[in-house]
Amino acid sequence: MNAISACPFHAGAAAGFKPYYRPELHAALETLRREEPVFWCEEIGYRVLTKHADAYEVLHDGVRFSSQNTTRPVTPMHPDAQKILQEGGYAPTGSHSSLDGETHKRIRGVTSQVLNLREFIRLEPHIRQLVAAALDRIDGQPDVDLLRDVNYELPAQVVFKLLGIPESDIPNVKKWAGTRSVIDFSPATYEQQIAGAKNLVAYWQYCKAMVEDRLKHPRDDFTSRILAIRNGDDSVMTLAEATNHTFGVAFAGHETTTNQLTNTFRTLLQHRDQWERLCADPSLAANAVEEGMRYAGAVIGWRRIAMQDVTFRGVAIPKGAPIMLSLASANRDEEVFEDPQRFDIGRKNARRQLTFGNGVHFCLGAPLARLEMKIVLEEFAKRYPKMRLREPDAAKHMHTFVFRAPEALPVVLQ
Repeated sequence: MNAISACPFHAGAAAGFKPYYRPELHAALETLRREEPVFWCEEIGYRVLTKHADAYEVLHDGVRFSSQNTTRPVTPMHPDAQKILQEGGYAPTGSHSSLDGETHKRIRGVTSQVLNLREFIRLEPHIRQLVAAALDRIDGQPDVDLLRDVNYELPAQVVFKLLGIPESDIPNVKKWAGTRSVIDFSPATYEQQIAGAKNLVAYWQYCKAMVEDRLKHPRDDFTSRILAIRNGDDSVMTLAEATNHTFGVAFAGHETTTNQLTNTFRTLLQHRDQWERLCADPSLAANAVEEGMRYAGAVIGWRRIAMQDVTFRGVAIPKGAPIMLSLASANRDEEVFEDPQRFDIGRKNARRQLTFGNGVHFCLGAPLARLEMKIVLEEFAKRYPKMRLREPDAAKHMHTFVFRAPEALPVVLQ
């Protein structure tokens, strides 16, 4: 038994801990924060950090901790799936979240010129039109699944507008992007890997064709603008990197927002007093977004690798060890958030939540996601103050220790 797979801790509070999202996860993490805040999780083979201060420290330290494993497949890719990817020309150069050091700094220096608050504010009228259209579309329907009927497509429509992807292509791109979540963040079966590899190839080739088209026919979209910044200079960004980051933005720009919006709606409707409070004062929407991310964050864990021997709370973590930052736990840390198990859309320090990360890898699309969710909450609170969960609410979630990704959100509008 090697040093990484051997259990380095005693069989204490962490014994039998299940890292995959389930409703009981937060109660288990509350116990661990108190009794064993740094522990070994046998099921996934990671050291897990549960405290806000520790997660924050790691997120801000790119020297002692590498982000290269953030999108590494949970189940190693089968040779048959690898062959499909290779023959299809799939050649990722690393996502924003998995790049380190100077390469990350160089790439972010280009993409942040296009993905920033100033540019996102330009999209607000378009977002409001999309939200109004979505509400009109569901108005009067007796049975509505908010995930299926609003939250699934809306964030994609926004980010694909940014990317210049035509509306007719949205279903395909959304499907292709979704398979990456299964491969990267869940234990994938052989069949899922094969299907996922085929979808990743189709998605990659779509993005590569988009780059080739924008080289010849520039537009006012993300790919055209990063190519203009590149200006033919590979030292700024290679064409392979331009394809890679078009690919990455099309994925990251909507999946997390879809999940977070659904989680926040469900939590608001489970806490009726908070939903009524928002309906009475829609100006609370921005802070409700923050509290939703704290209390029911779409990202429950994020990965790092120790680049040198480190110690947290008396627990030694060796160089090369994979680390899981439990953001679900950090966001309910009693040392940061008063009465953390209480959902409170007026919470003064809700913005200290770590769901979007922190430090140099802080999510570039966070301001856009915040804007989208704020607008959606405002408009629903105004139009559907009587909205309620359809009972029984037997919520199911994707089997992953990285995301809190629900499968449905059935509601009654009136």
